[in-house]
Amino acid sequence: MRILIIDDEVDFLTIMENVLREKGYEVIKAQDGKQAREAMEGEKIDLIVSDVFMPTLDGVRFHRFVREFTDSRDIPFIFISAYDDDNLRTLAAESPIDFFLRKPAPMEEILAMIDKAIHSQDRENS
Repeated sequence: MRILIIDDEVDFLTIMENVLREKGYEVIKAQDGKQAREAMEGEKIDLIVSDVFMPTLDGVRFHRFVREFTDSRDIPFIFISAYDDDNLRTLAAESPIDFFLRKPAPMEEILAMIDKAIHSQDRENS
């Protein structure tokens, strides 16, 4: 399983990469949506975990890009942000493959959300 993690906080990226690799996931990192778009070119991504507010291309615009302009419209997408955004909560609540998690979240909660997102994809594909 390949997980793309996007966040402009390098420490968060490093921690997430280490934890997810220990759990057996392959991790691809990006510090903004532009890098994430480049990372997706020619790569099969199974799950995206993205910060919302980032320079160059933020998480919301990157999400729109994934959903509208790629062949990967069915990839589960977890927004994770320090800002509690009602619009994102509504988007996530109305979608079977989009999720929202507020930072700082305990690692167990992040891993549980990743597991939930992975299983949502399994249900969507059956």
